[in-house]
Amino acid sequence: MKKSAWEAVTRSVAASPYPVTVLEPSSQAPALVAELGIAADSWLGAVVLHTGGLVVDGRLRVFGSGSAELPAVHVEDGRMLVAEHVRGDRYALAVTGKGRLAVHQLEPGLPEWESLNLGYANWLGAMIAGSLDEC
Repeated sequence: MKKSAWEAVTRSVAASPYPVTVLEPSSQAPALVAELGIAADSWLGAVVLHTGGLVVDGRLRVFGSGSAELPAVHVEDGRMLVAEHVRGDRYALAVTGKGRLAVHQLEPGLPEWESLNLGYANWLGAMIAGSLDEC
């Protein structure tokens, strides 16, 4: 039987070397998933459906369905914004030059988004597992 994406996210959160705060989901979570066309059984869908967002080590603010502390995942300038770092970096899902969906990063002061060549699940899994110190 296939494990749900939410189970995988919660296992990653539990195993994280960082403290991870899971914020309560908005009552609008199912509507947001439908509005944005997010697959409910994906990591992004699980984060939106089951959380208002995640705060990883007080530094990475991963958007979910929104809360008093965090905005919801949303589309801005053709990119789906999924997170921000307290130092000002922004993270969004966008199509790469190779036509696949990947997380892109925009650092403060830089003019262009840079593809991290990772899908959302791989990116978030890496951030939760310890890569936050490398970004």
